[in-house]
Amino acid sequence: MTIDSKQVQSSEQWPTGDIAWMVAVLCLGLVVRLFRIDHQPFWLDEALTSQRVHLDVNGLIADSFTNRHMPTYFLLLQLISQFGSGDALLRIPSALFGALSAGMVFAIAHRISGRGAAIVAGLLMALSPLQVQYGQEARSYALVTLLITIALWGLLRLAQHPQRAALDVRRIDADRWGWAAYVLGTIGALDVLGDAAPWLIASNLSLFLLWRALRLGYSSELRVGFRRNWLLSVALILACCVPFYGAILAAGDSHMLQKFDWIPQLSWQHLWVAASSVYLMRTTAVVRFDLLHTAVPLLGACVALLGCAGLLRMRGRLAGRVLLLGFMVLPLLILTISLFKSMLLPRYILWSAAPFFVLAGIGAAALPRRFLPWVATVLFLLGAVNLGPVYRVETKPRWDMAAATLAANVRPGDTVFTADPNAPTMLTMLQPKGGMPIESNALITSQLDQALARWKQGGRVWAVNGRSALGEREDLDAFKTRIAALGTPTVEIPQGKEITILMFPAQENPSPN
Repeated sequence: MTIDSKQVQSSEQWPTGDIAWMVAVLCLGLVVRLFRIDHQPFWLDEALTSQRVHLDVNGLIADSFTNRHMPTYFLLLQLISQFGSGDALLRIPSALFGALSAGMVFAIAHRISGRGAAIVAGLLMALSPLQVQYGQEARSYALVTLLITIALWGLLRLAQHPQRAALDVRRIDADRWGWAAYVLGTIGALDVLGDAAPWLIASNLSLFLLWRALRLGYSSELRVGFRRNWLLSVALILACCVPFYGAILAAGDSHMLQKFDWIPQLSWQHLWVAASSVYLMRTTAVVRFDLLHTAVPLLGACVALLGCAGLLRMRGRLAGRVLLLGFMVLPLLILTISLFKSMLLPRYILWSAAPFFVLAGIGAAALPRRFLPWVATVLFLLGAVNLGPVYRVETKPRWDMAAATLAANVRPGDTVFTADPNAPTMLTMLQPKGGMPIESNALITSQLDQALARWKQGGRVWAVNGRSALGEREDLDAFKTRIAALGTPTVEIPQGKEITILMFPAQENPSPN
């Protein structure tokens, strides 16, 4: 069978105006991610990233596998850290990856439904508060999202021309770009973060639908050819990924799910928080399962309506089924697991926003063409206003403030007791640069008996209540009750919304050593 490659190539060409729109969306995505990128302090995961990238290569790899992480992203950050210092430098790659993801969402929507859909989908991805938040983090979620959008773009190419996807990839008229983008994007995502594993399920379900479509009206030669290419893609992906996951299993233990005990139990409220933040343009706090105030309450409802309209427009189309699987498989899988062991977190379903925003863009393209410039303008303005809380509101605990307060006030013999066992790491990582380290004057501990013993020997105790990551938090009154043996604090210093420092003076008649 021969394919008219010239006709296919002409359909791939974009007008200059469309390229300019894509560049504008990409630049917008980069600007909103770079703006005040160092305003929020590191939280626990980012602090651990900073610690890891400063290890030697062997130590970095071993630490990554032991903590169930792929080392690839941290090796990248380690390379980048050679060119400078500072927290913002470790976040800049995520800003770039997030902006490129917005550009890829534009490209996907353009391929399916043209310029109008691409502009709306790209703007949603560029201005999504959660996407911007993780585009300002020294973690790998933005990179995984980018890689999966690349794979999705390739998969949709295959879905649009299944007969070309069935040709031997050595043939000039075969869809080499589609297969290459899908395979390389999938390998990259899986080798960066295990959160990409559900994509392998969604994409292979899509490939099954493509194979089944070839059974209707196409020759057996094409069906056999597609199956060959499909199996080859699976073999390449597994060959490049299984060794890494085997290393994680070898370095860990048999109680993998128990490591996620810090994730709150599934509830309707948590389900709403996850859905609203990932798909409906809401902002959430990093260490609390709560939505923050939204500047544009109706924006989420509008996006939901556009997404439903996009699903209706794509019903019955093979590309629509691919988008639906890309959007639905990840949250449904996480929900199913959460019925037995809670795994629902917004960042764990972050990449599924990309196909959803594409569907919303397709829904917007159903509007009369003369309305699209107004829709794009209004969406840009409302989306920009809606991003305000990301830059103004405290979304991460102010351990930097707590570390600065303690560094300025502790003296030799003092003890810093923390309610959160990870807080000593936060205080060490975020204390002011160039000043006297807290640990040079005081002992930092999360062991109450150790703090009590030093207090009885005549030392002051600074008790710090606050959390460094998501999980159960001891409220301030319960914390005071637990440390009542220290007496009454003479100083109480709030440090943002999440942290309070209490200072207990030395015992008047200390017990001898």
